[in-house]
Amino acid sequence: MGFLNSINSTKNVKPKKEENPLHRMATHTQIFTLSGLREGEIRDHSFLTNEPHDIIARTGGIGDNPKISSPFAGTGGAGASDRIIRDAFKDFRSDYSESIGILKRGHDIFFENVNILSTVGPNVERNLANFTKMEFELHEPFGITFIEKVRAATALCGFRDYQDAPLLLTIEFKGFDENGRPYYTPALLKRRIPILIAKVDFDVNEGGAKYNVTAVPYTDLAFDDRFKFPRTTVPLNANSMVEWVSAVSEKLDKQMQDEIDEKKRQYKDIYEFEVHPEVIRDGGVYESPGESIHSTATQGQIDIEDTETTAFGFGDPKPFKGETTLDSNTSLIKCFEDVVRHSYGYLKLTQNFWVSWLRTFNYDVTNKDTDKIKGIIGSKKFANEIAARPFLPWFKIKTTIYTDTRRVDKVTKMHPKIIKFTALPYQIHVLKLIAPGVSVKADWSQFIRKEYNYLYTGDNVDVQGLRINYKTAYYMRNVREKKSTTEAGIWANFLNNLKEVFGKETDPEPTLPLRQYPSIVKGRSTVDTQNAENPKAQEFYDYLTNPEADMMRIELDILGDPAYIAQDMYMPLAKGKQVGRDGEVFDESRHSFNVDQFMPCINLRYRLPDDIDEKVEGTMFSAKKKYKDENLFFSGVYQVVKVESKIDAGQFLQTLICVRLNNQDGTGVPAELVLSARKGFDQEKKGSIFNIGPGKNATPEKGGTLAGEEGLPDIDPNQA
Repeated sequence: MGFLNSINSTKNVKPKKEENPLHRMATHTQIFTLSGLREGEIRDHSFLTNEPHDIIARTGGIGDNPKISSPFAGTGGAGASDRIIRDAFKDFRSDYSESIGILKRGHDIFFENVNILSTVGPNVERNLANFTKMEFELHEPFGITFIEKVRAATALCGFRDYQDAPLLLTIEFKGFDENGRPYYTPALLKRRIPILIAKVDFDVNEGGAKYNVTAVPYTDLAFDDRFKFPRTTVPLNANSMVEWVSAVSEKLDKQMQDEIDEKKRQYKDIYEFEVHPEVIRDGGVYESPGESIHSTATQGQIDIEDTETTAFGFGDPKPFKGETTLDSNTSLIKCFEDVVRHSYGYLKLTQNFWVSWLRTFNYDVTNKDTDKIKGIIGSKKFANEIAARPFLPWFKIKTTIYTDTRRVDKVTKMHPKIIKFTALPYQIHVLKLIAPGVSVKADWSQFIRKEYNYLYTGDNVDVQGLRINYKTAYYMRNVREKKSTTEAGIWANFLNNLKEVFGKETDPEPTLPLRQYPSIVKGRSTVDTQNAENPKAQEFYDYLTNPEADMMRIELDILGDPAYIAQDMYMPLAKGKQVGRDGEVFDESRHSFNVDQFMPCINLRYRLPDDIDEKVEGTMFSAKKKYKDENLFFSGVYQVVKVESKIDAGQFLQTLICVRLNNQDGTGVPAELVLSARKGFDQEKKGSIFNIGPGKNATPEKGGTLAGEEGLPDIDPNQA
């Protein structure tokens, strides 16, 4: 189900808060298994249900049956295909018989501890793609067989090049209830993660070997420099993201053929770029407002409604060229990401936020409907709607690797591969787009699926500690284009027709004032579309992908919860499908956030007593009156940015690195929408941020007073 359809079909039913299933156990532990993984299991996701085979290491020991699989399966007949299989098996047996013999013995290798650091949203390391690093320690008494076992297990699964071969890390949470009965729900309490071993350090002594292993999800192989950086310079012009995908695939295929001609390889690696239909629809195609101005009408005749895009229900746009140059210093993933986010639908969402947002809720509004928009935003009905559905359509990049295990390149000594980059729908919380001085009066916490209660709430069962990083000098960049460059170019005048949003609340949250200041500092895009919305879109992208620089950052130490070891983020795509129910924030069948579809958010409640009331009630908390310090300013809804899962000697703890979403507790005063060409924020109009006093023409320069400050003396216009 698509995003726009799913939000329209969703009922405003308050979901239950999800508890940690490990709390249902009196005692619990974690069982890790490292085993082989076949290419077919990756492509059809059957490893999610198949039992582990070709077991290399296991918590508590492997036992007598490492479940060795057969590398070849013939019919036993005398046909040509069976003879080929038998001949291949003879060669295989001569190459791998000793390694397989070690694997068959089931020599025990034990897991000592595991540390998994995962980003679960846009991040500074990979921008709009996932980043995960795993470290685990293995102990092998009286032996040094780990590498031989890895080589054997991957060979049995069809990979002759074991250094690029996937393995399967299985995590099971098992335990007993308070009556000593086993409590185990496989679907809820099991995670299966295809991994790639990146590095192995080991110490050898008289007791055997200790291995320190660094691994990444197998899908991260696409981020290796040999795949993400092209080895040729390719200038590209494209009218849309779909056209760019076709053009760059063709250029990279030519690069592969050139390398074959130069005897640098025997077989091609194949690059595939895929854009999900929802991303195509939401992004629309490139459009140049400036082009419309200069080709169809004079500036005085042009109307903004004539230039909007199909994303979020706008009219048909006209395409124009987006330019990019691929070279050995340009990441294919970054360029692909930039191409998608420069689609006019995503640019318009950041620039023309209010109209775009309201249309996702089926409100029929245009840029001309200023009063109507203000009325909707300030209504209680709209506040309830957005609290129930607080997400907006964006996208993320997901990578997948497929391997042709039938062939080994005689030059590279590697299997040829398919490297796949996919732009998938991803939903971001609307408060990531809220500007300074703007808020919506809504209970943002009521539809959050995970809630944590800390000191003096009486409900704490999870939180072990809390560290707060509050940047008191924080302000947001309000990016403006350099008029002297081609960045604004001939489109600069078009900005005069754009509606701007000015927040009428000085500080929606006085202790956490969100400010902004003009700046020309911004990130670099690899795509140049010469579009008027680019500065604002780049500003939002920089903010979205660097969340840890936000004003309020916390590190929340909790008892381990499988919900944050999200199954979907480690999965290779199978026929373009994601794991987890489409359009759901939380996968209840696996007790896991769907972090590849939604930005995970939690609600934090933190309470401290102001003092003991010795004179009246004799209690820490008054039953009659609530004081400010009983509900501290850093309580509220947080975006989970990173999750560090630490499992050591059976103890499972997690650290959630989160940033607080902005302007949650404002009064919800409707924002002022004015033309950017107007000066003074539409001062002359009734309902502006300036009050009109008797006999005065309401501006501070003419002796008026700011709204809410009627008691202040008049401003002397001669005093600056």
